[in-house]
Amino acid sequence: MFSKWRYVYELYKEQSFTNASKKLFISQPSLSAAIKNTENKIGAPLFERTGHGIELTEVGKEYIAAAEQILNIENDFQNKLSDIYNLDFGNITVGGSNYVTSYILPKIITKFHSLHPNISIKLMEANSYNLTKMLLNGEVDIIVDNLDDTNELTKYALCKEKIFLCVPKDYKINKGLEKYQIKPECIRDSTVDLDSVEPVSINVFRYEQYILLKEENDMYSRSLKIFQKENIEPKIIFSVDQLNISYALADSGIGLCFITDTFFKYGGYRENVVLYKIAEGIDERTLYIAHRNNKYCSNAMRKLIDIAKELFC
Repeated sequence: MFSKWRYVYELYKEQSFTNASKKLFISQPSLSAAIKNTENKIGAPLFERTGHGIELTEVGKEYIAAAEQILNIENDFQNKLSDIYNLDFGNITVGGSNYVTSYILPKIITKFHSLHPNISIKLMEANSYNLTKMLLNGEVDIIVDNLDDTNELTKYALCKEKIFLCVPKDYKINKGLEKYQIKPECIRDSTVDLDSVEPVSINVFRYEQYILLKEENDMYSRSLKIFQKENIEPKIIFSVDQLNISYALADSGIGLCFITDTFFKYGGYRENVVLYKIAEGIDERTLYIAHRNNKYCSNAMRKLIDIAKELFC
C-alpha cells in the first residue's frame, strides 16, 4: 500500500491533480489511477473533494504521517551513505524567511559553495510557524530563524538581532525626539553604540498607524507584547507576510513597523526612516540555525552549520 506513496504525498503537497502530475512527470489519469489503486488496497479514501479543492481524510492524515517517516528514513540513509564513502556531494534543503533567504543565507551559501561545489543547496521560503513545521516533517534539512524553545530541534545561535521601531522620517511625531533617533546608515557603518542609545516609550507612538507581520511570524508576537505592556490597541493598516515588505511600506511613508538591525547590516535600504529603541519591549532576539533532533546530521549539513557559525557568531 506504500508502493505509490510519492504520488499520494505530492498530491497532498500540491492540493491539485494537475499540479501534482506535472511535478511527477506523469499524466493526470495515471496519477488518479495510482491514488485509486492505493485507496483500494487500504480500503478507505485518502482524499475527499471539497468546494476549495481536496482535503485529507482521517485515514489520509495517517498515511501522510507514515509517508513522511519513509521520506525521512530514505533521506537519512542517503546522507549516511555519502558519509560512509566520504563523498563530497549531495543535497541540502535550507529554509528561511524572505529576509533571511535574501540577505543572510546568500553569504553562507556563497562560502559553502566555494568550498564544496558538488553539494547542491535548495532554498525554501516560509514564515516562522511553517519553517518549524517543514523542518519537523522533513521537507527541509536546516532552517535559519528566530526559534522558540523546543526539545525537538538542535539549534545553534548565530547572532543577536536588535529590534527597533521604524518610523517614516517626515512624520510629525519625530519632532523633538532627535536624541532618541538612530539612522539606518549608522547601523550599516557601525558608527553608533546601539546599547548606549536611550530608549523611548511606545506610548509616544500610541496613536500612529502600524504595519505588522501576520500572526504566524515571530515579530508579530513580539510586537504584540510591546503593545500589551502599555494596554495599547494598535491601529493596524496592513498585515504582511515578510519583514522586508513591512519596511518597504514604512519607507514609503504608509505607517510604522518593527525591524531588526540585521536588515540594515546585510540588506539594502533607503534613508526615508528613523529608528527608535522601545523601552517596554523585548529589544532583541536570537537568530539560530537548526536541524531536527532525530534526523541524521550529515557531514554536508555540519559543514554548512560550521560556516554559518563562523560568519555570524
